[in-house]
Amino acid sequence: MAFTNYKTISAVIKKFQIKYVQSNFMLEVEFPAKESFKEELDLLFTDGVIDNSEDAICENLIYPVMHLSKK
Repeated sequence: MAFTNYKTISAVIKKFQIKYVQSNFMLEVEFPAKESFKEELDLLFTDGVIDNSEDAICENLIYPVMHLSKK
């Protein structure tokens, strides 16, 4: 059965009789970043096309990091 046949997590849980646990698995750490990097990231989130597709979202998140590494 295709994954698109399941509309909610609860439907999958019921069908496969599994236990679902939601928790934070990543810890927040202090990460110093240049102000120019923060401004560029903010600009992409406000003016970038992040609602169009998964690819657009990924590109908008990855681009500032890649651009920063070239400097």
